[in-house]
Amino acid sequence: MQNLQDLSIDNELESTVKKLIPLSLVAGVTLAAVMPFAAVSQDNPFAIKGPAYPPELPIVFGGVPDIYDVAERLDHLRHFYTGKAARFRLAGALSSQETAIGIRADQQDEWRAYTAAMLALVPDAGTVRALAGAPDEDPAGPEAFGRIEALADVLSVYGEKGAALKTAVENLRAALTEEQLEASRFPRLSLR
Repeated sequence: MQNLQDLSIDNELESTVKKLIPLSLVAGVTLAAVMPFAAVSQDNPFAIKGPAYPPELPIVFGGVPDIYDVAERLDHLRHFYTGKAARFRLAGALSSQETAIGIRADQQDEWRAYTAAMLALVPDAGTVRALAGAPDEDPAGPEAFGRIEALADVLSVYGEKGAALKTAVENLRAALTEEQLEASRFPRLSLR
């Protein structure tokens, strides 16, 4: 009987891991795509200022981003990214959303779990440096598959964070009234 229970637990664990793989891949690709732009969101007046960058990558002939500017942005991330500014901006947006939805005192626990899970998704400086490389890293690059291994580590952590966020969203949705759920809808953006 004990072997059947162990087999059932193993099957449940395998099923859960299989469900988290697509989420982990999406989180990793999103993180890798956003990293060059994260330096733009770092507006700390007390930090040592690096070079100023426009909000978009410059486009050269053929529509390809200038690789040297991307390298400069990565270097800027290595030296100046902390994640604090991104967390403050996200916290401000979540505070506005809390007011707009009308979160009541009896819903605060679910709301706080949701906001904590959202804020946990902002990468810290160590995560960014693991993916972008350390400032004093060997110019020849990391050891074979070193950067891919760092990405795999980040994705495994973000898979767990994504699962925590999904649970927090489900709990929050169950605690909100129909009016609050309608107020929490985010309008679809259109480029027209």
